[in-house]
Amino acid sequence: MSHGITNLSENGLFQIRVRQALMAAQREVRQVGLLMINFDLKENIGLDGGPLSTHFLEKSQLRLESALRGSDAICRASEGETVVLLPSLGRSDDAILVAKKILNKLEEPLLLEGLRIDVCPRIGIALFPEHGSNASALMRCSDIALTTARRTRQSFVLYSSDQSSCERPPLRFSELRRAIVEDQLFLHYQPKIDLKTGTIAGLEALTRWQHPEHGLISPDEFIPVAERTGLIIPLTLWVLHHSLVQWRSWRDLGIDTTVAVNLSMWNLDALELPEQIDGLLKNVGVPPNRLELEITESAFMDDPQRAIRILDSIRDLGVRFTIDDFGTGYSSLAHLKKLPVGCIKIDKSFVKSMEIDKDDAVIVRSIVDLGHNLGLKVIAEGVETLGAKEMLSGFDCDEAQGYYFSYPAAPSEIARLLNKSALFVNQYESSDQPGSNEELVPLRGHGGSISGSSIPSLLQCK
Repeated sequence: MSHGITNLSENGLFQIRVRQALMAAQREVRQVGLLMINFDLKENIGLDGGPLSTHFLEKSQLRLESALRGSDAICRASEGETVVLLPSLGRSDDAILVAKKILNKLEEPLLLEGLRIDVCPRIGIALFPEHGSNASALMRCSDIALTTARRTRQSFVLYSSDQSSCERPPLRFSELRRAIVEDQLFLHYQPKIDLKTGTIAGLEALTRWQHPEHGLISPDEFIPVAERTGLIIPLTLWVLHHSLVQWRSWRDLGIDTTVAVNLSMWNLDALELPEQIDGLLKNVGVPPNRLELEITESAFMDDPQRAIRILDSIRDLGVRFTIDDFGTGYSSLAHLKKLPVGCIKIDKSFVKSMEIDKDDAVIVRSIVDLGHNLGLKVIAEGVETLGAKEMLSGFDCDEAQGYYFSYPAAPSEIARLLNKSALFVNQYESSDQPGSNEELVPLRGHGGSISGSSIPSLLQCK
């Protein structure tokens, strides 16, 4: 059985085969499916790109072939990614059935050199003519669906228009690299609120991309590209540098705050990260305790000991850590108590539904209790209603963040609000520093968000 397997260097041949399938489908009034598969080597099995990774891909390729028909075609799009062409489908459900068949084959544990490897593939599905009328459009849509599958941790996702627009071409390495070099990126900041005093306890930096041709691009689109291509390293350094420069500007205006920046799991592979952070802090002139770094649970699960060593080195500088999206990862309590963190942030998926879902309410309250018992501060993200805010206060949660209090805002708006309301309290100053116990009303305006029609409602960079 031949599947016409090609690789990246022969991608033009695969494109031709897709176009031929589309022309035949038009004549015979049938559908064509395009499946983009990602094995997520680093996240799911911790392979390092060496001979073991190659062996894994070869074995997985054989399993993939066994799940397909002879008329189907396979293209190795990139390391860890494969595209499958289904040239003849009677209905859209057939593509889902094939995806499930592929998953059944690929999810079986592999034994490589005595090592048992649990595989967790993700599949993005796009269909002709429903999702695109040509090969390029189908590739874009299947890639968007794959990104959605990875972000939501689903085994497969069928493309839908609300995930993104198929009209925009796929983001390229060169475009994102240029965006970093040419400052096409910019930062907005979202306040974190002390639930006991109603004051601002700190700010989180959230990255945005204003593309010169395609307009505003969501972080959900360009962060996965950065992670897949290795650009997440310079991107993170860009965010760190600009966040610290912004802190310096605010401090010159008399505003003393903390700024939180997200770290990816790929950042923890860089042994030079502590030295780079130390250099940025000294060059810009920012006290280390004014910087917080947010890491997800999955960021340290590949190699916990290595991650802990790097985090310890950064902690020794005086920088603070928060575990982001807590409750959605797979960390153990043994690892949690060893990590040099002072705070955990409850994932918004629990917070948003806890008013109507008793189980989520129990989870949120349990995480608050767990954090406090471990001597950690607890923040809840995704707070969008007064009811959620009051529930969290009742749970004795320390801080909250979300659209109920404030949308992410431009630096000038943050400075104006802080100066006008005089509500800012720095949670890391000594107890004899002056503070305010007023309610945080000015941040919400009349419509429940930051006042001023020029402030857009943007998705957080998570």
